[in-house]
Amino acid sequence: GFEPRGTELADRLLTFENLLKNSEGHANLLPHCPKQDCESSVQLKANARSTSSHSADYDVKGRLTPSRSQQEENETKRNIFCGVPDKSYSRVIVTSAHDRSLFNLEDLIAMCQLEDSYFGESITYPDLCVKKETDGSCCTAWSIGSYISILRNKSSCANITADDVAAVHQLLAICAPFFRNHTLKHNCDSEDEEWYFNQNYPPSICHNVPEPCQKYNAVYHIFHYLSDSSFIFSGKSLKQPISPGSSEMFLKYSAIFFPLPCGPKAVDVFQNIDKMPRSFRSISVVGANFDVKYALFEKYLISDSAWLGAACAVIFVAMWIYTTSIFITVMAFLSMFWAVEVAYVLYTFVFKIKFFPYMNMVTLIVMVGIGADDLFIYCKVWRLAKSEKNNGILEKIVGDTLRHTTLSMLVTSLTTAAAFYANYISDITAIRCFSVFAGTCIVINFILTVTWLPASIILHEKWLHCCVGLSDKKSSIFYCFCKVPYRVYYLICDWSRIFFEKLLPCLVIKFRYVWLITFGVLWIGSIVVIFFYPRLRLPNSRKFQVFASDHLLERYDFELSDLFEFELVKDHDDRAEFPITIVWGVLTKDNGDPLDPNNKGTLTLDPEFDLTSPGAQRWILEFCSRLRRTEFFLQSPGLSLTDCFLENFVRRYMKQPCDKLNTECCNQTAFPFHKSKMLSCLSTYIPYLNKTPTVSYSYKSPGPRFNNGEISAFFVQFRSNLTHSLSYEEVHSFYLRVNQWVTEELLGAPPEMRRGWFVSDFHFYDLQSSLAMGTPLALGVSLSVVAVVSFFTTLNVLVSIFALLAVGAAISVTLAALVLMNWELDVLESVVITIAIGLAVDLTLHYGVAFRLTTEYGREMRVITSLGRMGSPVAMATFTTMMAGALIMPSTVLAYKKFGTFLLLLASVAWLYATFFFQALLRVMGPHGGCGQFHWPASDCCT
Repeated sequence: GFEPRGTELADRLLTFENLLKNSEGHANLLPHCPKQDCESSVQLKANARSTSSHSADYDVKGRLTPSRSQQEENETKRNIFCGVPDKSYSRVIVTSAHDRSLFNLEDLIAMCQLEDSYFGESITYPDLCVKKETDGSCCTAWSIGSYISILRNKSSCANITADDVAAVHQLLAICAPFFRNHTLKHNCDSEDEEWYFNQNYPPSICHNVPEPCQKYNAVYHIFHYLSDSSFIFSGKSLKQPISPGSSEMFLKYSAIFFPLPCGPKAVDVFQNIDKMPRSFRSISVVGANFDVKYALFEKYLISDSAWLGAACAVIFVAMWIYTTSIFITVMAFLSMFWAVEVAYVLYTFVFKIKFFPYMNMVTLIVMVGIGADDLFIYCKVWRLAKSEKNNGILEKIVGDTLRHTTLSMLVTSLTTAAAFYANYISDITAIRCFSVFAGTCIVINFILTVTWLPASIILHEKWLHCCVGLSDKKSSIFYCFCKVPYRVYYLICDWSRIFFEKLLPCLVIKFRYVWLITFGVLWIGSIVVIFFYPRLRLPNSRKFQVFASDHLLERYDFELSDLFEFELVKDHDDRAEFPITIVWGVLTKDNGDPLDPNNKGTLTLDPEFDLTSPGAQRWILEFCSRLRRTEFFLQSPGLSLTDCFLENFVRRYMKQPCDKLNTECCNQTAFPFHKSKMLSCLSTYIPYLNKTPTVSYSYKSPGPRFNNGEISAFFVQFRSNLTHSLSYEEVHSFYLRVNQWVTEELLGAPPEMRRGWFVSDFHFYDLQSSLAMGTPLALGVSLSVVAVVSFFTTLNVLVSIFALLAVGAAISVTLAALVLMNWELDVLESVVITIAIGLAVDLTLHYGVAFRLTTEYGREMRVITSLGRMGSPVAMATFTTMMAGALIMPSTVLAYKKFGTFLLLLASVAWLYATFFFQALLRVMGPHGGCGQFHWPASDCCT
């Protein structure tokens, strides 16, 4: 759900994905066959090639797993491994605990012993590991120490000596230049039946490489898989050997591959490692990759709910002490629970949204904070109403409290809900789903608060208030539940009354200019931090982080993986450059459900498209020729047979000499071809192309797609000269240039070819673009709603403007603090920024409404009265929100941790700006008397 839907690029990317996957069988690779038959026929050769060159098996996800041939051992003592290291195996990264090079005897032996120590206590590891055929025990882990034992003819890593380490170190220094200039390759020692032969690659011819460097391919494996890429690297010369004592021979990180296939089944094994100490003997484990991040994430989502429970428990106690009634507290929590339950029912069954992102879980903390805020306000006003003379019957007290609190709670609920709902304009699915669920929760909570909460307090006042006097025995349960909260409340109440009615107003009024200057300077400084330096930046990594930065899995993904050669080598499906793909025959329409990432819709074919027309055939060849002359095309030697599919088909295949078996698809057929002849020849050309040794023709290959014997779609694909980049500005410029060129070219195309479109690997760029444009838009909508709601609730221009300034300043300072904590504008941060308005405005508007409703005339007395009436409930609401944030910060799940940090920071900053900056503004420039005050039209319809 963290991908955009509905943008121009998103529609193109989704349509192209559906085209490649042959949605509903409208884009087959061969003219006359069903979808499943076409797929099996074009993949037949690839599968055969895979079977002949690989003796490995694949799991249900298509992941390589060790096969029996890779596990066969020689009968020699040197063959202690089951094959060669591979990215499909689990691995950990270690470094020296003594800040030294790992290439010493002590550290290397510790690396060898790590397997027995860390995996020996795991119950599942012996069942999951790749086993030796000789004795059924787990194969030996691939580590530098084990390779040293092989090269030095030792039976195991435990038997190596310092002389062995020094000898191999010297050998690596001699062989390093050959590895760096790529003459030392995968299979220099190319006995294909031996354990050290990598079945994924053909035998290598390694000219001028010394024999010791080729032995068992061990040196290559050490450089490529087991040592970081800076180990034994000379920047002076690729041919000159490096002396062992040089600074380049520092091994900072080393990988240890374990005979354990990556995947969800390895979750328990990794969790056992995660519980072990990070330091082992003289080494430290700093990273790991078991391909279990998202499987583990699902587990932590459940286990980290304990922190949510702890936050709720602390807030429950705070509410209990403030209300002095466990009954009212329980009823308030039931109200919050039912608000979430009703919102979920509406979300699922009324709005019919099938996708429920994990981000929706943070709504629980927001709900508890807002629910506690409403309870504190209502209980404060209830006590004030009861303390007044002639307060009358219970019904009158209820009416008075609702008249004063409903407006305040309506304001905060509307602004918070509006901030949530404003996120719906985002293009990202998870954000839109979150906005609907969270906004609905707030609305339902308000309805229950103004109905359920007063009714609960009435029940308590009529029938349960007398429980306080039931028992004076300190050991009784009634004493604990009734009198203890009273004693704590009244103990705090005296100090609270002095602080909020005397001390705080004095501080705000006496030092009002100090507060205005101090918080004003902070606001200006925060603007510099956000927009100029260091600036709020867009995400710069394709990898999605779900745990804290110091987690072993995240450290591997974000810090360590790029330090190893085997991780830098692209997979076969990856490209070093952005491809230039132009598609015809399908319209860029997303007819799926934008709120369900699993519903991606179907293909919409272009009825005007016809590649077989004479004009289209001529134009497509000219188009490809012009594209090769552009500044963004990558000029590379050799001829690609599929990038512009028709070029090779027209200029080579259809130019072959005719014979008795082939009288149509040959040089006697004039170009452009008749439609029937073109389709007929394509039926024979594609299988012929598929048999070409250097071509792997698959569903990803450029060319025509067929539906019911007709060409339904067509696309060409070229390599650009822009290497893959995560820079938004660089990719944005590339997209604009290429898209403009393609658009101009299509204007001169035949009518049947004018509805083509350009696409590339723009998934990450599209996400960046959606965040860059969607977040400010949602922020603007939220601020606009706050301005409108604050005016219509206070009906005072100055109070509304000052409230908006205070909220804007609080959000700006909060964001600046997050920027200084190295936060980037990712999906979660985008949500946080927009909902910050809804959470920050609550405190300010509570003061604003109290300032507006007070009967005092002068500014100073109105400020004193508003602080006295709302000071304690606003402070309690701030305290509970801060506690909720602090208690979920220890979570393993990054979303909980970041949201906790945000709540803690925002609550404190919002309280400071609402209490000191906003009130100081009201004291200095606030409305005096009826200045700037509007009134609703009077109505006597009920008199």
